[in-house]
Amino acid sequence: MVAAAVRNFLLTIAYDGTHFCGWQRQVGVRTVQEELERAFARIDLPGVHVEGAGRTDTGVHALAQCAHVRLERPFPADRLLLALNANLPEDVAVQAVREAPEHFHARFHARGKRYVYRVRCGAVRPAVGRSLFHWSRRHVDLAAMRRAAQCLVGRHDFASFATNPGYQRSRGTVRTLHRVHLFRRRDGFDFAVQGGGFLYNMVRNLVGSLLEVGYGNRPPEWIAEVLAGRDRRLGGATAPARGLFLLGVLYAKDLSPAGEEPGRAPAADRDDD
Repeated sequence: MVAAAVRNFLLTIAYDGTHFCGWQRQVGVRTVQEELERAFARIDLPGVHVEGAGRTDTGVHALAQCAHVRLERPFPADRLLLALNANLPEDVAVQAVREAPEHFHARFHARGKRYVYRVRCGAVRPAVGRSLFHWSRRHVDLAAMRRAAQCLVGRHDFASFATNPGYQRSRGTVRTLHRVHLFRRRDGFDFAVQGGGFLYNMVRNLVGSLLEVGYGNRPPEWIAEVLAGRDRRLGGATAPARGLFLLGVLYAKDLSPAGEEPGRAPAADRDDD
């Protein structure tokens, strides 16, 4: 008897992280990975393992998280999309399903990620959408923050912006940021960043430190000093999770690995977010 061919699928997933204890399955708490695996079980595909491109923490949102699944049953991508969404809760939705090469791995073949952190500023606390941005009572000097952020672009040791830096340093704390932008909004600003990989809480720690500059507590040059110091105690507080969104995961157009053997993590820029 001939065994059924295994098909590999890339899923693009959006979720509101407010009521999730992050992406990764954990005992006794609600996670995005577990909800997706339950949805597979409900469409008569039990035991499917959903492998994400990376973890997101409690309260962090995603507009385009990615994951892969390997299925032995012949299931067309368009039907899989409809079936999963019919069996998922309202705060998770699969945006797209695409067939991928046999050896494609959502995490190991990722070439980078994009994040945005949203801050709303004003004297009065917003009553609507509070779980989707960080509220600051004080307004900020965005020009000063932009000057401060210029030093972050490029390849650096970001130990000063990693939670639990001792553990992180044992695995390497050098990462590459390709783009860093601060966009002014009518009621605040967005901090957008693209990089080859991110340390745990790195984006939230960057925002917390940049806010110190925006409030006038520190000069713009201070961010470069913190970066060079390679000591988390030098930086600002960690910004709350609710303002952070994973915007997307970057892959080659043909989903091929970035110069690595299939099934192996890239030698540099491993993602720990």
